[in-house]
Amino acid sequence: MTVEPVGPVGPLGPQGPKKRSLVWTVAVVFFLAAALGTLLQWIVATTVLQPLEAREARSRAEVVAVNTASDLAGAGELNPGADLDSLLARRRGAMGGRPDWIAFRRADGVVISDPRSRSGNIARVIAAPATPSGVVEVPSRGVPTRGPSRFEILAKRPVRRGPEILGEVFVLRPLRPPGGPMGFGSPTSLLFLPISVIASAISGLIIVRLLSRRLRSIENFAGRVAEGDLSARIGDTSGDEIGRIATRLDRMTERLAEAREQIHENEQQRRRLFADITHELATPLTAIRGTAETMLNPEVRLSEGERTSYVRGMLEEARRLDRLTRDLFDLARLEAGASPLQLEPLDWVALCRNTSERFLPRFRAAGLTLSWGPSAEEALIVADGHRLEQVLENLLVNALRYVPEGGSVVLALVFAEGAARRFRLSVTDDGPGIAPADLPHAFERFYRAPGAREHAGSSDDNGSGLGLAIVREIVDNHGGAVRAEAREPHGLSIVVELPGAGPSAPR
Repeated sequence: MTVEPVGPVGPLGPQGPKKRSLVWTVAVVFFLAAALGTLLQWIVATTVLQPLEAREARSRAEVVAVNTASDLAGAGELNPGADLDSLLARRRGAMGGRPDWIAFRRADGVVISDPRSRSGNIARVIAAPATPSGVVEVPSRGVPTRGPSRFEILAKRPVRRGPEILGEVFVLRPLRPPGGPMGFGSPTSLLFLPISVIASAISGLIIVRLLSRRLRSIENFAGRVAEGDLSARIGDTSGDEIGRIATRLDRMTERLAEAREQIHENEQQRRRLFADITHELATPLTAIRGTAETMLNPEVRLSEGERTSYVRGMLEEARRLDRLTRDLFDLARLEAGASPLQLEPLDWVALCRNTSERFLPRFRAAGLTLSWGPSAEEALIVADGHRLEQVLENLLVNALRYVPEGGSVVLALVFAEGAARRFRLSVTDDGPGIAPADLPHAFERFYRAPGAREHAGSSDDNGSGLGLAIVREIVDNHGGAVRAEAREPHGLSIVVELPGAGPSAPR
């Protein structure tokens, strides 16, 4: 039995992955933190702020009670009137006014208070028994009571005039009901709670929005890169954690783009190399096959001289094919590092002079002049002598191939001026040369300058097209540099530089 999925099938289930926003996660954490913060504020308010406030209120009330008792003791008649009301109001104002109340109870039980409208209620408070903490509960006795029903007596002082006690001064304040918001006993302890919660909520939401926007840009960047767009960039240059991650992701993408471009270039070079190898191998094989088919055709009558000429041509093409194969194998080994250098101290000048002397007969036969220009007497280097001899041979063969009859080739090996100790070998000819735009391609495989074949010399050696590429690999493996320079009005100069050995200056 086959079970069909219900709905579209996604990569992580029938409906695909659920998208979750960081906003909700941070919001839940924020509200939990706000609740915990509110609880902590309530604990701090009830255990620290309220006791401090009560202590400060009692101290202030004690001072006011003492001063009021002193003023009443020095006053005249203590009967209700404008003078007594003014004195109590002035002392109540010194306490900061409401909600603290002040009252004077004479010895005969008459109560005079400020505010005057609360005299009856204050008289009941003074007459009611107080708890050890100074809190007084005023019973309603079945009749609804206006105003507060719980009071706290902050201070009480007798009024004495000599040995006679004229009455008592009371400083008291109404208390909030026990069921007030969060159990706080003071409005000031509640005032900062909603403000702090609202401010925290607004700042938290702003931070969450900023973070979610930056993370969304990273998400969009990752999506574009996953689709193959390596030109995507986040562009977040801030120095925090997200900014540093964004900078490293941008740098990683740049390197990926460079690597992909390099892979693309390598692939193009590989395809060109295969095409060139196929062409170079096909040319001599085609010539050999055509010649062989002609010689084996019974309908073609050949003289002994023609047959010898055909055989000589086949032999020459076979040699060319053998040379191409050997050069390809040699270049592949050099590029892969499979042909290690046999390094030894040697005199580069002596090696080059010996090599050039071996080529003198070939240059004379081609109608060319090979000579030495101003050069150092000695150039001490650490190198592979066989490979450096191969370098000069390839350069001289290249000159034999492209310099017309009657031309000249000049060798020079001098000390290269500069901070590093280096020697410079130059092979300069007065042939057709290479156009400046084509100089960077001179050391590529199978490269031939446009029109070079028309200006080729008398040598019948067509070459493999790999000589200068092999020169570059050998020089690079020795830590040197090679370049081609155009001469005026025509000609070419190949310059090879290698590091010298020893601290002594050249002679």
